[in-house]
Amino acid sequence: MDRKQRSMTSSKSTPYQIPEGKWRDRLYRVFCWMMTIAILIPLCTIIFASLIKVWPYNVSFSLKHYDFSNVAGSGLDPFWNSLKVSFLTAIVGTIVTFVFAYLIEKTRYLKGLRQVGYFLSVLPLALPGMVIGLAYIFFFNDPANPLNWIYGTIAIIVLANITHFYGVPFITATTALKKLDKEFELVSESMRVPFYKTFMKVTVPMCLPAIVEIAMYFFVNSMVTVSAVVFLRSADMNLAAVALVSMEDAGDVAAAAAMSILIVLTNILIRFAYELILRKVKKRTAAWQNHK
Repeated sequence: MDRKQRSMTSSKSTPYQIPEGKWRDRLYRVFCWMMTIAILIPLCTIIFASLIKVWPYNVSFSLKHYDFSNVAGSGLDPFWNSLKVSFLTAIVGTIVTFVFAYLIEKTRYLKGLRQVGYFLSVLPLALPGMVIGLAYIFFFNDPANPLNWIYGTIAIIVLANITHFYGVPFITATTALKKLDKEFELVSESMRVPFYKTFMKVTVPMCLPAIVEIAMYFFVNSMVTVSAVVFLRSADMNLAAVALVSMEDAGDVAAAAAMSILIVLTNILIRFAYELILRKVKKRTAAWQNHK
């Protein structure tokens, strides 16, 4: 299986081009529309619940539930905190994940250490967020720990998010790297080109679609996660997803619906931005990936 994934793009081969099929495309388009409607029905219900006065007794239109000063305690601060955490997680997590995946897949030294690194990289897939949150409390909350200063700051939340969601982006990065021919590194090594130049001028441009996908994955999941960060956020820095759960527990269902709509709209906007960026990236990379 590993050999089949390797060298999808090389000097001797190009990706398979799917032929056109009108009836096939129409059939799957209908199926996709059915799935879309099934997803939109509960979403529309949440939107409706956030725009009425008292659910389900008084259904007159109102925007009062988007004023979170009385329920969230600090207005829109939890939402802005979530945006900040998600952007930092996306930027730092993407860099760390792709560089580490490159060191495991493309370097030829310390094979045993690279295998251990691969195992540790996929290990977070088996760890619930609650386990990560509790482990970080026990480790960073110890006064004798020199890293104790990170506890209660935004840095520990970003670190927990990266650890929590690291497995899927790592597999995405390694899959993209396996599709590249080893000849790129061998030729650059024979020409005495520094590996970092090959990495920046060849590997990164050809893997840009995967890199953008990794960044979007980190951002979207950081906006909605609760399990790990609920243990790590400080009293003066709440997050939108945690505030949403607190509102629902307090009986403020409409306010919780309003906060969830803000989170969903943010992720939709990020998805649109991702599609625009990905379209431009694919136009740039198509020149050397598809040969006719």
